[in-house]
Amino acid sequence: MLTKIGIILLFVYGTLGLSSFIGDSKRAEIFELTDNDVAIFRVTLPEEEFVTLKEEGSKGLKSVNVTELNNAERNNTQNSKVQGSQKDSFKTKNGTMTVEINGITKSYKKITFGLGGSSSRKYSKQGYNVKIRGNKDLYGRSQFKLRPDSREATYLRSKLVCDMHNRLGLPSISANFATLYINDEYMGFYILLDSIKLRWIEVVYDDPDSTSLYECKSTYNQLSVESSSEGCVNVNDEVTDNTEWIEFLTALDNAKSPEDIEDIFDIDIFLTEIAFEYLSGSWDHYLNFGHNFNLYKPKNDKWKILYNDFDGELGQDSSINAGFGPNANTNRDFPSYTFEELATKKSHLLDILIFQNTTRFDNILKNFVTNAFNPTILFPHIDELKEFIRPYVELDKTPNENGKYPGRLNENRGDFSFAEWEANCEFTTVGTTQRDNGYGLKYWILQKYRYVCKAYNMDCDSVYMDENYQYTIDKSIEFEGPVIHQPPEQKEPTTTVDVVPPQPTETIITPEVPQYNCWSELIGYPCCPSHNKIVFSHDENGDWGYDYKTNQWCGITPFIVPAEEECWSEIYGYSCCKGCIIYESDENGKWGYENGKWCGIPSYCPV
Repeated sequence: MLTKIGIILLFVYGTLGLSSFIGDSKRAEIFELTDNDVAIFRVTLPEEEFVTLKEEGSKGLKSVNVTELNNAERNNTQNSKVQGSQKDSFKTKNGTMTVEINGITKSYKKITFGLGGSSSRKYSKQGYNVKIRGNKDLYGRSQFKLRPDSREATYLRSKLVCDMHNRLGLPSISANFATLYINDEYMGFYILLDSIKLRWIEVVYDDPDSTSLYECKSTYNQLSVESSSEGCVNVNDEVTDNTEWIEFLTALDNAKSPEDIEDIFDIDIFLTEIAFEYLSGSWDHYLNFGHNFNLYKPKNDKWKILYNDFDGELGQDSSINAGFGPNANTNRDFPSYTFEELATKKSHLLDILIFQNTTRFDNILKNFVTNAFNPTILFPHIDELKEFIRPYVELDKTPNENGKYPGRLNENRGDFSFAEWEANCEFTTVGTTQRDNGYGLKYWILQKYRYVCKAYNMDCDSVYMDENYQYTIDKSIEFEGPVIHQPPEQKEPTTTVDVVPPQPTETIITPEVPQYNCWSELIGYPCCPSHNKIVFSHDENGDWGYDYKTNQWCGITPFIVPAEEECWSEIYGYSCCKGCIIYESDENGKWGYENGKWCGIPSYCPV
């Protein structure tokens, strides 16, 4: 069935040229060949290892290695727990593989195959890493990532971001699509990506066994000595002397202007990636979490930044950029964020390269919008890709005769529905498993394009700048998001609600439970003064007032001390939190982050 689909699509799209968006930029042959054909990967493993793979994949985030997590927490990061918990949970060198592209099959007797991804491991459909050994490659590449991109609904975000990078000629990975079989079992539809490893550097830069490729995977790397001397790791395991790396970071720390580092750092590439982050609303790279990039120094050239991991872009889970707690940005119109609103985690590099004088960055941003990020060229590309992958997505969303969806290992569910895929590729916002939302692809692009064009006084396409431009939103699917508290307009409220705090007894107070006056303190907001009993809003936490002296929301509902209970997270090596601010959720429960350590959200929290 899939072979017939591939033949039909090859005939239909052979003349369309899905690579037309990318233009003349040179990519590896594997990606040029798969522009109009979905590759078929068939992996064969010893049956007992396939069983082990399924067992490990079905654990999701239950595969917790406490030692690794504690080591990861030294970085004081929000998501290091997820990254550290899944490292190499399954990998084997005992596999073989065939790959079919355009009717031609290539065979490989030596491969390394394993589960891949970090936070993506919480989803039901797992990702995989493939490495071809024995000095062989598949049309120019020997290492690949097969990713389901289960975080988002469209299967297009990673592909579109790679295509924009390729179009602009940035040093970057590429993306297309593939289907995967393991031991003849259909595992589903995947995004096919190359991987920035030593072999990639050798092929792209003619630099075998490079000693100057660093991976910045742990979070909050600001490219300073303090954050990145150990936060970024040399990919070549044989390198033990990082003097060159420390000297580079020291030079960045000491720079007072772009001119001080122009000779050692490719500033234009860095600023172009920052422009990409701003346009796509990215939270998973330099500006926010400070990871998912590499630094590489070609021979006789400058250090260059190389980005990867693009499933959280173009309006996906964008509320992460608003921050958490009482200092969170109350502006939830994320496409209209200024650059300053997005780049809240200030760094020395941003200061000297952008904020001291924005001219260079502004010009790079405008060029990105004109040549890659605008609906005039992106919308037709999305339309072509959407129709190209439609039959594969439909199959991926269809359960078999046993009610199982392809490749789902840790839950029997199809994740986003086919209708959500259909709508989210267009203008409809959908909800996510992260209790967040994913903007419709075209909606995000249109609104960000309009905002930037106006803010930077650009001459932009009048068709899409017209506020009467017509588009459709599927109201049956649209996710409108949670109610966001905004300061009440009235300064003199006319009604009051008296709330009488209960008198706790000694029998329900235990030393393990913190003493709060109101529920809002558990999520980072103060209690209202005793005379302030006006209720302006109500949610799952209780009643909310507003303190006009401090211009801040405050809590009214009193905290009732719960009875003593067992801490559920202790069995995983973590104490329970004192507060109720949630940073992550997995199959075990909800997780907070306090005093530099992960902790379990207590059951008494109003969540």
